Amino acid sequence: MATLYDVCKKTGLSTATISRVINGSGLVKEATRERVHKAMKELNYRPNHAARRLAGGKTDTIGVVMPVIDNGYYVRVLRGIDNLSTKENLKMLISFYHSDLDLSETLESLGGEGRADAIILSNDTFLQPEKIRELTGGDIPITLIGQHHGNTQAIDSVLIDNFQGAYYAVEHLLTHQPKSLLLLTGPQDNPDSKERLKGAQKAIEDDPYKMDITLLNSDFYHEGGRQVFAEYISKQGPFPDAVFAFNDAMALGVLDVLNDTSKKMPEDIQVVGFDNTEIGQYIGLSTVSVPMQQIGEEAARLVAERIKNKDAKPISVTLETSLVTRKTTA
Repeated sequence: MATLYDVCKKTGLSTATISRVINGSGLVKEATRERVHKAMKELNYRPNHAARRLAGGKTDTIGVVMPVIDNGYYVRVLRGIDNLSTKENLKMLISFYHSDLDLSETLESLGGEGRADAIILSNDTFLQPEKIRELTGGDIPITLIGQHHGNTQAIDSVLIDNFQGAYYAVEHLLTHQPKSLLLLTGPQDNPDSKERLKGAQKAIEDDPYKMDITLLNSDFYHEGGRQVFAEYISKQGPFPDAVFAFNDAMALGVLDVLNDTSKKMPEDIQVVGFDNTEIGQYIGLSTVSVPMQQIGEEAARLVAERIKNKDAKPISVTLETSLVTRKTTA
C-alpha cells in the first residue's frame, strides 16, 4: 500500500506541500495540486486520516511530541495533558524525538498525514515557530511548551518564569555570603537555560557581596551534571561554597559527587536545583518549584480551544515559579 512518503518521492515535494494539497489549502499552485493528485492516483494512495480531516472530520486526538522521558518533569507534564484531554474527550498520541531531524520527521508525519487534530510540542530544539508550522502543513493547531526561538507571539505557548525562579534560587544562596558560587547551566543555546542564566546574573548583580563566580555548561541530564562537576573538582578544586544547578537532574548529579567526599550539606556546601521533581523532594533538595502538571493542563486547554477556533489570536501563558528550601541549604 502506498504511503505519503511514496507520493513525496514520486513528486519530489515535501510532506508539508502534499499535506496542503490533501487539506485543500489555497496556498498551493494549481500546477502543483494537479501534479500531486496525478501521483496519488497513479500510486493508488488513499490518505486515511488526512482524508477525514479534508472531509471536515476529526481524529479526536492530540499529538504530544517530547524528548525522551528521563526525568520526572516530562512525566508530570504528561499527567497534566492527560487530565485535561480526558475531560475534553480527546486522546493522546505520544511521540519522542532525539534530534532536530527526528523532530522534523515526527511533525511532518503528525501534521502531513493528519494523525492528530492538534499538536503539543515540548520544543527543546532550535526550530522556530514558522518552521514548525511549515513542517506540519500550516493549518494544524500547535501549542509549544517552554521558551522558544523566534517570535513568541506567532504561536500558542505555555511558559514558566525562568528568570524569576533563577533569581530566587541565587538570592537564597547569597544570603549566606558564600565566597564562591558555581552555576551549572543547561546547553548554551537552550532558551530555558538562557533565561535562568539571566535571572541568576541579575541576582548576583543586585547583591552587594562579592564572590568568585564559576560558570559550567552541561546538558540538563543527571549523568552530564555529574561528569561536568566531577571533572571540575578534580582539575580545579577547591569545592565551591554554593551550587545552583539549572535543573534537578543535574543537581542530583552534583549530589552524587558530593556523596563520595567528606563534604556535608549545608555546612560545607549548599545546592539548589530547578524543577521540584519527585526524587528531589524525596532526598530533600532545595529547588525552584515548577508547576509541571499545570503546564500540561494549560497546553491541553489551549489546543482544545484552538481546535474549536483556529482563527483566534495566539496566546502565551506564563506560569509562576517559587523557591522551596530543604536540607541542601541552610
